[in-house]
Amino acid sequence: VGGGRGPLRLSCGGGVVAVLVLLAAIPSAAQVVRDIRLYSEWQRIGPHGEWVAMDRGEKQTRAPREILSPGVGRGGYLTVQVAISADPKSTYFLAVQSNPENVFQWKVYKASFEREGGHWAPAKVTEDREPYFNVAPDSDARIEKQTTQIFVVDVFVPASTEPGRKRLEVLVKSDTWRVAPMEVRVLPVTLPATEPIAPAVFADFAARNRKQTEAYAATVEPAVRARCDAHRTEKPQFGAEWFLRLRDCLFAAAAQ
Repeated sequence: VGGGRGPLRLSCGGGVVAVLVLLAAIPSAAQVVRDIRLYSEWQRIGPHGEWVAMDRGEKQTRAPREILSPGVGRGGYLTVQVAISADPKSTYFLAVQSNPENVFQWKVYKASFEREGGHWAPAKVTEDREPYFNVAPDSDARIEKQTTQIFVVDVFVPASTEPGRKRLEVLVKSDTWRVAPMEVRVLPVTLPATEPIAPAVFADFAARNRKQTEAYAATVEPAVRARCDAHRTEKPQFGAEWFLRLRDCLFAAAAQ
């Protein structure tokens, strides 16, 4: 579990010395991280920063939702797909922190790419351990001209968490610190507990989150459930992220 209020206040324990030593070895500005973006677990991002075609809707023109101010229920999960674009042979350090400290619990996973339907897509995931040091591009798949690597920050919001706005940010250090901040809105909604999982593939996160949301939907008033279920028809326009609209509808009704 991490936490802190500044880029250098990291919960690496005995890894702090390693952080300082390895940061000194960061390459020059010619080999650096260029961009960091946060997305949902629904629209997968490919090794060149593209939308994975299988997740797109037939009529979709709107870009995937960037995660800036997500709403999340207590006892639920906020799963954030982290797309890091970097020059070849870039070395960088990844960090996650929150304010207040220790308000959330999270794990970080590295996703590897596999071919699916003629396209590269995030597939197998492996839990990462602090300190999170990485080198671009991926060495396992050897994808030609790869520019983007994918991580998953899987955040659990304890049921005892007070509703309100909390800060959570993902940081990357190469030539300088790059920060992707989120203002997480913890909603006055408590979700049914789910069985813990050990995710093996990228799709496991979405499957768990969908199961928990649908368990919650079964507890709301039929009129609310029917209104929110109407979003199931929006897949052609929103692709795989149509489910975010259904979930947002359920949470908005509960917060009123």
